Amino acid sequence: MNVIIQIFFSIVLALITFFWLRDARRIQKLHSLLDRAEMGLEKKRELQSIEQAKLDAVLSSMFEGILLTDDRGQILLMNPSLRKSFFIHFPPEGKRPIEVIRNVTIQNMVDQALQTPGKLISEEISLTLPEEKFLRVNAVSIVRENSVEGAILIFHDITELRRLEKVRQDFVANVSHELRTPVCSIKGYAETLLDGALEDSNSSRKFVDIIYRDSTRLETLINDLLDLARIESGKMKMVLLPIHVSDVIEKTMAIIENQAKIKSIEMIVKTQSSLPKILADETRLSQVMLNLLDNAIKYTPKSGVIHVEAARQDSFVQVDVSDTGIGISSKDLSRVFERFYRADKARSKELGGTGLGLSIVKHIVQAHGGEVWARSQMGQGSIFSFRIPCE
Repeated sequence: MNVIIQIFFSIVLALITFFWLRDARRIQKLHSLLDRAEMGLEKKRELQSIEQAKLDAVLSSMFEGILLTDDRGQILLMNPSLRKSFFIHFPPEGKRPIEVIRNVTIQNMVDQALQTPGKLISEEISLTLPEEKFLRVNAVSIVRENSVEGAILIFHDITELRRLEKVRQDFVANVSHELRTPVCSIKGYAETLLDGALEDSNSSRKFVDIIYRDSTRLETLINDLLDLARIESGKMKMVLLPIHVSDVIEKTMAIIENQAKIKSIEMIVKTQSSLPKILADETRLSQVMLNLLDNAIKYTPKSGVIHVEAARQDSFVQVDVSDTGIGISSKDLSRVFERFYRADKARSKELGGTGLGLSIVKHIVQAHGGEVWARSQMGQGSIFSFRIPCE
C-alpha cells in the first residue's frame, strides 16, 4: 500500500513538474515574443521618427509654401516658408485659414477644393506688407477610397517673374517711345521741306539741321540697343589686354573736355602712382568712362567741378567719378542702372540721351569681372564708382 501511495505521489509530482516546466517555457516564449514585438515597435517608431524628420527637413527647406487641411477645412500643417510669408508666429493647427492668414481668396480656395474633389483650383494673390509680393496658389483635394480627407495648397512666389514682366513691358514701351520721337520729327520736317520749304534757304537749313540731329539721336539709340543686346547675350566680342586705367582716363578726358568747357566745368584728375595694369578691353572701358563723364557733365551746373580718381583697392583698380550736380534721391539710386530709368524724367528729356548709358556701363564692368555702384544725396552731387580686378 505504501508503495502505491509513493508511486501516486511520484506521478503527481511528475505531472506538476511537467506542467510547471511547460508553463515556464510558455512564459519564457511569451516574454521572448513580447521582447521581439517591443523591439519591432521600437524599430517602427524609430523609422517613423526618421521619416518624420525627413519630411520636416523637406518642408522646412522648400521655397514654396505648403498648407494642409483636414476634411473640415482646419489646418493640419503649415510649413515655415508659408509662415514666414504671412508673418505667422503662433501655432496655426486646428484653425481655419481665414483665422490665420486673413485672406478671403485662400479660404474660398480651401472650401472649393473640399467641395470639388479632383479639381485643380489656381489663383494669384498679392501681398503689400512689408513689400509687394505676388503668389500663385494651387489647391486640390486629398481623396482616399472615394472620400475627401482634406485639401492641400501650394504657394509659389512669382514676384520676380512679375517684376521681369514689368521690366519687359516698360522696355518695349520705352523703346517704342524713344524710336517714335525722332522718327516723327524727321518725317515731319521732311514733309515740310517737300511741301515747299526747300525754297526758303533759312528755313530749309534749320529743318535739315533738325533732321540731322534727330537721325543722329536715332542712330545712337539703335547702337546702344544693339550694344546692350550683345552684352546681355554674351555675344559682344571683348579683346582683353593688359592696360593702364590712367591711359584710358587721359584719352577719354581729351574727347570730353570741350563739352566741359562749354559749361565752364573744372575737371580734376587724380590717379595713384604705380597703378597695376588690368586685363580689359580698352574700347569698352573707354565707353564706360565716356558714359560716366557725359552724365556727370550733363547733370552738373555751370562752373561746377568733376573729380576723377583712380586708385588700387585690394586686388582691384577702382575709379570714382564725382560731380557737384543735382544729386539723386535714395528712392531712385537703386534703379539708376536699369534700362531707360531716369531719376528726373523732365530734366533728362531736356538734356537728351538714350537712357541706356548706365545700363551699358553696368554690363561692361560686370563682363570684366568687376562691379559698379553709385552714391548720392540730393543737392550734393553724385559719385559713380567701378572697379576691375588687377591683371
